[in-house]
Amino acid sequence: MAGIRNMLARLRLLFAFESERAEYPPTFSKELNYQCGRVLFFASLITSVAWLPYLSLDSQLHPEEPLLPLLRIGLSIVSITIFLLYMTGRFPGSNLLFLNIIGAYLAISCGLITALTKADPVYIGGNVFVLTLLAVVPVQRLSALLVLMASLGVFFGVGFLKGMSFSTASARYSLNDLLTTAGVAILFIYILDHTRYISWLKSKKIEKQREELKSDKEKIDKLLLNILPEPVARELKDQGYVKPVFYHAVTIVFTDFIGFTKIAETLTPDQLVKELDEAFSSFDRIMDKYGLEKLKTIGDSYMYAGGVPVVNNTHEIDAVLGALEIQSFIEKINAEKKCVDRPVFEIRIGINTGPLMAGVVGEKKFVYDVWGDSVNLASRMESSGEGGQVNISESTYQRIKDFFETEHRGQVIAKNKGMVDMYFVKRIEPELSQDEAGLRPNERFREMYRTLQNEC
Repeated sequence: MAGIRNMLARLRLLFAFESERAEYPPTFSKELNYQCGRVLFFASLITSVAWLPYLSLDSQLHPEEPLLPLLRIGLSIVSITIFLLYMTGRFPGSNLLFLNIIGAYLAISCGLITALTKADPVYIGGNVFVLTLLAVVPVQRLSALLVLMASLGVFFGVGFLKGMSFSTASARYSLNDLLTTAGVAILFIYILDHTRYISWLKSKKIEKQREELKSDKEKIDKLLLNILPEPVARELKDQGYVKPVFYHAVTIVFTDFIGFTKIAETLTPDQLVKELDEAFSSFDRIMDKYGLEKLKTIGDSYMYAGGVPVVNNTHEIDAVLGALEIQSFIEKINAEKKCVDRPVFEIRIGINTGPLMAGVVGEKKFVYDVWGDSVNLASRMESSGEGGQVNISESTYQRIKDFFETEHRGQVIAKNKGMVDMYFVKRIEPELSQDEAGLRPNERFREMYRTLQNEC
């Protein structure tokens, strides 16, 4: 059964269209080997039986030549052997060699048979046909020319030894046919070989362009994912637009460096960009760690959200964990900067949870953004906070109070909001933390987190 399946698979490949090819070989010789593989099945099968019907005719026309049937049977033996080797599939790189062997045996033995019959006009016709075949088979040009020359050399060499003569008009006519066919075959060997080579070069060029387009597409997709969340980018690519979505509960976070403008005046542009890049790159990694979505940066302000564009039940927990890690990171690098007398960036972080709209704006430069009063209140949480603190609203507090230790600040005036209840998040609750700083959740925390995560 395996042998039959292998044979059927190879037969399907023979009828595959050129456009279905996965790739083109790196060299022209391998391209010819591929093309030979597409004709070798039929060539070996046909030549296995093609000369057998002539055995009885040879015995009638030239019974005095015992080599004629041996040469014809020899072609069948060679062809059947190559057919079986080809069908095993174990010699994929030998297709060109196999077809060369069949072609060489066919052409040279045909020239020998014609010579043994002293250029019998009946046999000249067969010789002419075989020489014509040499012009069209996809073998290397040098190989085809050598086989053609060898066939003619055997024909004339053995023929004259056997007393072959072209003294009659009929014999000379046959000779003209043979030589004309040889000349045309040589011409077509050159033309078709060049055509195959040019076609292969064009195919490789198209393949290279296709790979470049694929690479460019991957780069574009990567760039798109750098500015848009993956589900949003996928929707934009598939539909050409992104439908705005209303979310019932999202946690929005703003961070800001206190006194950044004054500190920036003491730094060169390169130093300033390096400082921000170092901080925001670390923030980006924290976003990935907690499944949060970076929305944008404006100057020294960094904005992110939990619960968009993919809705989840733990966005407020994730957002606060991310904020605490950002706070810890800034404290760590500030300690290092103080040791080398570099300016430090003190950070304020504000968090609010509530409903909002999210979507993509812009035509030339896409931006995934959020709108709503919840966003404005999150911004007020940041501006009403204190350096080195994570300031949260009442709505966020109610959702995270079982997980984190907080400090109620009372009602604080927020711009355009009036008096608002605010809380500082200090750390993870001691009984839910596995470290003294309260930054790393323990197994109990994770169990509570998973329960919240799985709620409908």
